[in-house]
Amino acid sequence: MTDVSVRPPFDVGYKNGSGMPNPSQTFDLEATRRMIMAFNINLEYIAKQQPEYKHVTLSASGVSDLSDYDVTVSIWQSTHGTRRPWSSGRPVIYYIHGGGQIAGTRFFGVTDAMAHFSPADDVVFASPEYRLAPEHPAPAAAYDVYAGLQYLISHAKELNIDPARIILYGNSGGAAIAASTSLLARQLNGHKVAALVLNIPMLDDRHENYVSASQFRTETIWPGWTYEWAWNAILGSDRNDPTGVRVAGRAEELSNLPPTFIDVGACEVFRDAAVKFATRIWQVGGTAELHVWPGVYHGASMFEPQVAIGKEMVRCQQGFLHRILGMSG
Repeated sequence: MTDVSVRPPFDVGYKNGSGMPNPSQTFDLEATRRMIMAFNINLEYIAKQQPEYKHVTLSASGVSDLSDYDVTVSIWQSTHGTRRPWSSGRPVIYYIHGGGQIAGTRFFGVTDAMAHFSPADDVVFASPEYRLAPEHPAPAAAYDVYAGLQYLISHAKELNIDPARIILYGNSGGAAIAASTSLLARQLNGHKVAALVLNIPMLDDRHENYVSASQFRTETIWPGWTYEWAWNAILGSDRNDPTGVRVAGRAEELSNLPPTFIDVGACEVFRDAAVKFATRIWQVGGTAELHVWPGVYHGASMFEPQVAIGKEMVRCQQGFLHRILGMSG
């Protein structure tokens, strides 16, 4: 039997990995939402960080037979004077924000995705305002993200984008939704994106199946007990999901997914589910690139970006994105 009291150490460069003990193991949803909003990541912040992009807001209609909810989608396009010529339209990073599927907005973390490119690369960034649990349980968020994806595809010509170069990029809870959206697209014989990026992904609610969920149950960022609370809010009591549209990790099989990049820390609750997801893709002949970063806690590259191993994480992810878009070399 595994001794879950023993866990891999945090990288010595990190100071905040064990900064969330919460011994009472109670969860305050509104406090969590306020904490994320306190980062003040809004349109004004993004404009200061990325001044050579203009922003527009669009409304994507819900997809018939799935939802009648209209989804707000933000789009950022480069205004740089000299831009890379894309013969068949510009590529798109379709970014799905983190926040455990229970908090955050479409602006949260998008500048991290934008930082992988220069304005001269002329890559378009889009981010949907998907509905949050528990007010809107799964699969509402996946339906919203899929509606935004369908909008990009159907309006590709007027947006001057290339549907064959859309990368679905999810962060943390947003990575769960991104993976589910890919499975939904597969189920509906819909559009297959160029690649799927699952950054520190929240992929499976079955915490009892994973040692990492016990090793990091307390005293870390996004501890195991919080992970359980969030999934309860997202799913309620019904956990059956063979399609993976509500919980990607529960999908019966993972064939015919786009090339998938998975990044996860060795010192976080999501580690083992991420490794299993990559393994299952390989087992059915799919393509997955998996990085398990030693000493890294959940969200470390955002909270402490100056640490060397976090910088290496960013470089590897950027390399994958550039290779998929044919920008390498």
